[in-house]
Amino acid sequence: MRFRKTNPDDLPQLKELWKLGFDDTDEAIEAFFTVAYPNAAGFCAEADGQLAAALYALPQTVACEDETCRAAYLYAVTTHPDFRRRGVCRDLIAYTEKSLRKRYYDCLLLVPADERLRAYYASLGFIPQKTVFEETGPAPEARGLYEALSPQEYAGLRETILLDTPHVRYSLDDLRYEATMAAFYRLELGTHFGCAAAHLEGDTLVADEILPDGALLPALLKAVPAKTCRVRAPGAQEAFAMCKWLTEPKWNEIYLAFDFA
Repeated sequence: MRFRKTNPDDLPQLKELWKLGFDDTDEAIEAFFTVAYPNAAGFCAEADGQLAAALYALPQTVACEDETCRAAYLYAVTTHPDFRRRGVCRDLIAYTEKSLRKRYYDCLLLVPADERLRAYYASLGFIPQKTVFEETGPAPEARGLYEALSPQEYAGLRETILLDTPHVRYSLDDLRYEATMAAFYRLELGTHFGCAAAHLEGDTLVADEILPDGALLPALLKAVPAKTCRVRAPGAQEAFAMCKWLTEPKWNEIYLAFDFA
């Protein structure tokens, strides 16, 4: 088994491997490889010319006030069905970690898809980040004001709100990728203001992020009417992301919102 970085010649196999691992449309797959992949570091395991596993390290910045550090978000980790249960993914993650250490990254971040994977990544040294609250329920009455934002406008407002919270500071490329799945809004409800990234799934409003808290949900419903809501906001009630520090830890908890799923 050979471990290496991906290259443009791998794209056909990478896309096929993605289809085998995830229930995504061709359009969603193309959006990743068009918008996000050019700025990501791809890593793969190869056996006799066949890609056995792959993952993508999206470069990100973790920030709190004037302090920052370099992070890599490990995304779309998948193993070909013919190579599962052989430790290939574990070895690929170890190879990726070694490569990113050499490039002076401070930490790795990821979002497990379920509790089984959460336990798996915990065995690799990743620690749960209990900084996201998710709640599902009936939609409240829509009221308040909203304004659609560009990715650049959203980035600025988001940084203002999260200034003193350790958080992932998304690049414009990250937000442009998120914009292929969700829309950005400025929200106002009385004297309370904030922002959100949201999309519809059937009759459900999915707030991939709402800042500073879910109290602004009625204003978001003015922009995206729905019968039920699923909301993600900063908090400490439920594990969401996981972090592995490659250097001395700067913070115990890091707020990460987008899993780009």
